[in-house]
Amino acid sequence: MRSWINERFENAWFIAETDVVKRGDVQAMQSLFAAYHNTHRFVSDVAYVSPEGAMVAPLLATPGIYVGDRQYFQEAKAGRASLTSLAQGRSSGKPICLFTVPVTRPDGGFGGAVALIVRLESLDQWLLEAKVQPGGGVLLCDGEGRILAPSSAVAAGGGPGEAMAARDVLGAGERGAVLRAGDGPARLAAAVPVGRDGWRLASEVPVSDVLTRYREQTLWLLLAAAATFMMVAPLVRRLSRNLEEPLVSLAGYARTLRATRYRESCPADFPKNAPTEIGELHDAFCQMAGEMRAHIDEVERISVEDALTGLYNRRFLFSGGLKLLEASLRANRPCSCLMLDVDYFKNVNDAFGHAAGDRALAHLARVLARCVRKSDLAARYGGEEFAVLLTGADSGQATALAERIRASLAERPCPVDGIFVPLTCSIGVAEARKRVEYGESALEDMLARADKALYAAKASGRDRVVVDEAGK
Repeated sequence: MRSWINERFENAWFIAETDVVKRGDVQAMQSLFAAYHNTHRFVSDVAYVSPEGAMVAPLLATPGIYVGDRQYFQEAKAGRASLTSLAQGRSSGKPICLFTVPVTRPDGGFGGAVALIVRLESLDQWLLEAKVQPGGGVLLCDGEGRILAPSSAVAAGGGPGEAMAARDVLGAGERGAVLRAGDGPARLAAAVPVGRDGWRLASEVPVSDVLTRYREQTLWLLLAAAATFMMVAPLVRRLSRNLEEPLVSLAGYARTLRATRYRESCPADFPKNAPTEIGELHDAFCQMAGEMRAHIDEVERISVEDALTGLYNRRFLFSGGLKLLEASLRANRPCSCLMLDVDYFKNVNDAFGHAAGDRALAHLARVLARCVRKSDLAARYGGEEFAVLLTGADSGQATALAERIRASLAERPCPVDGIFVPLTCSIGVAEARKRVEYGESALEDMLARADKALYAAKASGRDRVVVDEAGK
C-alpha cells in the first residue's frame, strides 16, 4: 500500500515536470492527460489547476471549477505535495483520493498544481484477497476512521462518508490487541499506518477462529506425525547413514544461497556416495539456483536501467541517489549534481525524425559515461534531460566536470544516416546542503536547484554551464 501511494506521487511529479504543464499549455495538457489516463486504469481523472485556483484542464470533469480554497491547493501553493481522501467524488459518488503536487513554471514561479484523482474502489481486489481468516477482512480508513475501501464495506456501513471503522479496532495499533466488549467474544485486532493523511489498514477476527484453526492443525499434525513415524521408522534407521551427509550438505547450500541472494556457486564437495535420487536432486537444485540468479540479475538490471541510453533510470536516481547523498552528508563530504538538457532537441526530431532523436540521446549518454567516474551516478531524468550525482565533489569540481562534458559533446557530432549532426547541451550545477527548500529531501532540493540553474543556462544562450549560487 505504501509503495502504491509513492508510485502515484511519482506519476504526479512526472506529469507536473513536463514542458507542456510547466508552460501552462492547456491544449497540449489534454493530450498528455488522455494518453496517461488510457494507460493507467486506476486513475479516474487527471486535472491541472491554474495558479489562480481554477480547474482549467480536467480530463473528464467540468472545467472552470474553483478549488483555490481547498486544502490540497493551498499545500501545492506552499510547494508541498499532498494526499487528500474525499468521502465522495462529485461525478462518481464514490470514495476518491487526490494526489496533488505543485507545478513550477520555467521562470521558477508557482505554476498551479496537478492532481491525480483515483477511485478507491480500484483497491477492492487487494483488500478482498487480504483476508487472514474466513469472515475477516482488511479495511482502508482515513485519519478520521471513515472506511475508504473496499466498496462492499463502504456500502455495508451506510455509504461514502458514513461507514466508520470501530474505534477500538483503530486504537489497537500496529502491534495488535485482544478486544472484548462486555460478555461478547474476544477479538484480535490491529491497525497499521500506511502513509500520509493518517491512512490506516485495519482488521479484526474472532480469537476463537484463530485458536480453532491452530488446534485443528496441531491435532492433524500430531496424528500424521505418529502414523508416519510408525510406518517409516524402520526404513529411516536403515537409510539415515547414507542420507544424512548429502542432505546436510544440500541444506547448507540452500542457506548460503538465501544469505547471498543466489550468488553462491554449486558446491564441488558434494558426497559421492549419496543415493542416486539425492544426487539428481542436488544437480537439479544447482541448475535451478543458476537460472534463478540469472533471472534476478535481469530483473534488477531492467528495474534500474533506462532502455534507450543504458544509464540508470529516474526511479533508481531517486532511490539509489538518496542513499549516496545521505552517506555523503553523514560523512560530512560534499556531493553535487548536474542537470543536462540537449539544446534545440526538438529541431533534431523535426529535421531527422524521432529515431535520430533517440540516437542523439544515446550519443549523449555515451559521452556522459566516458566523462564520469564509476562512483558517480548518471541517469536519464526524463525526455532529453539527464542527471549526474557526483559524490565527494563540491560545486567547483562539479563545474569543471560539467564544462568537460559540454566540450566533449560539442566536439563529437552525432552520426545519423551518414550525416554528423552537431549537438550541444546546457548544464545546471548544484551542491547538496542539509537545509531543504524544495521537495521533501536533500536530494529533491539539490535536483530542483540544479534544474533551475539549467533553465538559467538555457535562458542565457544555451551551450553553457550555470552554477546554483543561491544554494551555497
